[in-house]
Amino acid sequence: MHPNAQLLPTLFDRLRDEAPSRESELPAEYAVTPAQMRGIVQRDLAYLLNTTNAEDLIDRTRHAEAASSTINFGVPPLAGSYLSERKWADIERIIRRAIQDYEPRLIPETVTVVPLMKEGGAAGDYNVLLFEIRALIHLSPYPLAFTVQSAVDLETNRMRVISSAR
Repeated sequence: MHPNAQLLPTLFDRLRDEAPSRESELPAEYAVTPAQMRGIVQRDLAYLLNTTNAEDLIDRTRHAEAASSTINFGVPPLAGSYLSERKWADIERIIRRAIQDYEPRLIPETVTVVPLMKEGGAAGDYNVLLFEIRALIHLSPYPLAFTVQSAVDLETNRMRVISSAR
């Protein structure tokens, strides 16, 4: 990245003005660093993955536009599902679709959702699925790598999204 390149935060972050009484700001006061941009995307991804959508109420074939609109923001409820009943491919597809529909800062074709196996081959604790999300954040002049580790508790439908150590 060019040393003088500036990354603009999201509209939400720009509206959370630190000095609302001032009429203007210098670019350096509202630009974010690559690390801050990763943090913003991680935070918003956690919001997305912890919001239950209306997938069960919308016929995706007949109402494709509604299915990918803000009416359907989030992921279908996973609570009550058991790992033996849900195939990993279904969960991966659900998460990828939500990211591709509602997180435009991530380049869609770079999004991968991969299960993380603990030692011994078991994927996490009982009814907790561990996975990693990798993608590129669309920035100029070149994309920024993004990796987070996540866990979904299939009993409570809560997802944790944390920075990856990689």
